[in-house]
Amino acid sequence: MGNLMPNERSSLLAGRNKTPLSADDIRRAVNTFLGLDGDVNARFDPGSRTGFRLASGASGVYGEIVFGPDIYPGTSVIDPNSALSLNAAAAHELTHYYRWKDKMALAEEELEHLDEALTSLLAISRYDRKLCDSDIRQLVADAVQRIQLFLEGHRPEDDKP
Repeated sequence: MGNLMPNERSSLLAGRNKTPLSADDIRRAVNTFLGLDGDVNARFDPGSRTGFRLASGASGVYGEIVFGPDIYPGTSVIDPNSALSLNAAAAHELTHYYRWKDKMALAEEELEHLDEALTSLLAISRYDRKLCDSDIRQLVADAVQRIQLFLEGHRPEDDKP
């Protein structure tokens, strides 16, 4: 599959919002995507986990963001990914599009957490003028958590607790 993200993969971890979205919530999320970057398609699907997807159309394969209720943060203040604001989560997802477009995405499953960490860090540089300091700190914390998850998964068996 090359540098393509699998369609079923969500880049947001468990612990995010699960409450169905109102029409106002959906409109707010769509406007957030448009305010950050009007060049990338983002659409709501109430049954989907939020993530970058590939779709096919008359002009070939294209990337889009499909978001569900988990585009909004969850209630956990301890888990950095769960606490990502709507702006930070949208910037992260939009950056997945550009990493795919520029052939920078790490498609190997064992590198998923590193890909997510790089995406959060690149979201900061791509959207720094549109993100507040809190959003930036959240994206940094998400990147650190993803690097820790990667390292935990690649620790030698005798070093694991």
